[in-house]
Amino acid sequence: MSSAPKRYRVGIIGLGARAETFARSLYAGLERGELFGLCDIDEDRTRKFCEYCGLQGVRCFQRSDEFFAQREMDAVIVTTPDFTHLDVARQAFAAGKHVYMEKPLDVTAERCREIIRLRRRSGVRTFMGFNLRASEMTMRVREIVRSGALGPLIHVRALEQLSYAHIASFMRRFHRRAERSGGLLNTKCCHDLDIMQWLVGHEHRIVRVASFGGLNTFRPENAPAGHGATCHECPPAVASACVYRDRAGFVFPVSGKSPLHKTRETGVYGGDLCAYTEDKDIVDNQTVIMEWDHGVRGTFNMVGCQAVGRRDLTLWGERGMLATDSASKYLRVVRSPSGETVQHEFPPRQGGHGGADPAMLGRFFDAIEGEDRSDEGLAEGLAATLLAEKALESLRTGRVADIPAADYTA
Repeated sequence: MSSAPKRYRVGIIGLGARAETFARSLYAGLERGELFGLCDIDEDRTRKFCEYCGLQGVRCFQRSDEFFAQREMDAVIVTTPDFTHLDVARQAFAAGKHVYMEKPLDVTAERCREIIRLRRRSGVRTFMGFNLRASEMTMRVREIVRSGALGPLIHVRALEQLSYAHIASFMRRFHRRAERSGGLLNTKCCHDLDIMQWLVGHEHRIVRVASFGGLNTFRPENAPAGHGATCHECPPAVASACVYRDRAGFVFPVSGKSPLHKTRETGVYGGDLCAYTEDKDIVDNQTVIMEWDHGVRGTFNMVGCQAVGRRDLTLWGERGMLATDSASKYLRVVRSPSGETVQHEFPPRQGGHGGADPAMLGRFFDAIEGEDRSDEGLAEGLAATLLAEKALESLRTGRVADIPAADYTA
């Protein structure tokens, strides 16, 4: 007779939109996990978070040292801002807590390498939160590629298109400064950069990158006349006509009517700053061209300012091509030279990221219990941030950026 599975007591540090998803699931109770407690530097934010999510009697901490000192806590989900990941990981590893690291791993490749080195010395388990890997459509794409149905790959193309509200959310918060986010490609599109490398195979490495991009829309001179420095200061007539006004959905809460920002350190976190802020140094559109060590080439495009968001992939191989349509929820394979077409449809699933989010906690528990004590996704987290970093280098210098093999190792 098999014994009941271990039930992990999981804490969450950093109370934002991603934390809401995990907190609700763990508080409701899972077969292998339950919510142990919450930690955020902002006491007011913590109170609002618990009230909105209906979390009664949950342990709450404002100091991370007290949070990580809790012996009863088995694991922690890190959903703090990108630039804090190294410091939070250091505390978690020192306390012997297993770590789920929300993407990106950190804001620079060297900080990612340091996280990997610290984890190796700690011996705890880690899991990288690239949740697109758990979406049904992406898993099917990988299955088809790995089956050899397309033949050897030649080219991979990916697109991320952000909606009005989604891209604006990055222009007013901490992400608007590359030192805190690694740039929009890292903080937002590391999902996509990971998927491209995952599909080609991490046994191969990208060796050259070129990139072009800029800030076309969210420039101070493009702001509507008479706007306020923050959305709550904006005249009603101006705010009501602005598609970039501050709203919930991509900040906490996920499904609320209005966002609940931090009340502390607004200079860092941004609150409801106008999306046309003067102090940003990130781009709002970018194109990346890349080449792998075995001759596969690829392109990635990030654009915003659209009515709806979408992600799409196209892969060409010597024996066929595959294209996804995220809007219509299908992927199509066209085989060469016959031209035979096979279409796979994917009905909408509940949960964020195409139904992937609910699966991620189960994968985290699998990682804790698995026999593999390698870097458990952190190396892939490094690879995604490294690609974003080199693309930003190319964009700023106007030159092709080489990626030495040593850059992928810690």
